[in-house]
Formats: sequence, structure tokens, C-alpha cells
Amino acid sequence: MSYPSSYTYETVYILRPGLVDADAQNIHQKIDAVISKFQGALKHREDSGIKEMAYEIKDERSGRYSTIVYTGKAGVVEEIERHFRISDDVIRFLTVAQGPEYDFAKVKQQIAMAEEEQRKNREFKEQKKRERMQ
Repeated sequence: MSYPSSYTYETVYILRPGLVDADAQNIHQKIDAVISKFQGALKHREDSGIKEMAYEIKDERSGRYSTIVYTGKAGVVEEIERHFRISDDVIRFLTVAQGPEYDFAKVKQQIAMAEEEQRKNREFKEQKKRERMQ
């Protein structure tokens, strides 16, 4: 059986909301260094800003969300997650292995279209409800 020499991963991690930008950049740089160490490449990074969380985690009600898509040899995920566990500034993280043709920008666009469709459906239902009440 043939295994790929490099895998594609997507990791979402949440940093403390009060974290200074310089400290957040320091965490990003550490992760970039780990990816390079494992002969990988950062394909995409997105910082979504501070968002409200559904429930409290480590005494925080909101967090600074970041997403990275990267490649790397076996062990890269374990090393990145080890750094996350060591840091008090990382509230939560999740890594998912992706297929080799995974395109984050395309997936993000599909999500935006689905959210727009849901918004239109909600508005349509609200309009019908108002018409029935008149």
C-alpha cells in the first residue's frame, strides 16, 4: 500500500480574547516553525477575530479564533498540539485531516452560500407568517 509523503490538515484553535497581538503572532510563528520542521507548508491562515463561544471554556465566554491549513510529514499534528497544550493562551483546538485536493477558499465560499440561502429562507418564512397574520 502506498502512503502519501505529506498530509494536509486543518486546525482551528481559540486563543484568549485579551491576548495582545504580539503574543498571538508569537504563537503563530511557533506553529509556522513546527510546520517547517516537519517539511510542511502553510497553505492558508485565517484569523476570524474575537467571537462569542457557545459555552464557557477556562473561564472565558469569548475567544480569538484562528484557522490554519497546512501540509506536513507524520508527527506534525502531535507537535503542534503539544505546543497548544503547553500554552496557557490556547483555550481549545481541533485538527482534522483533509484530502490532498482540499481547498479552504472553496469550502469557505460554499459555507457563505449556504448561510445566505438559510437567511433567505428565514426571511421568506417570516414574510409568509406576517402575511397570514394580516
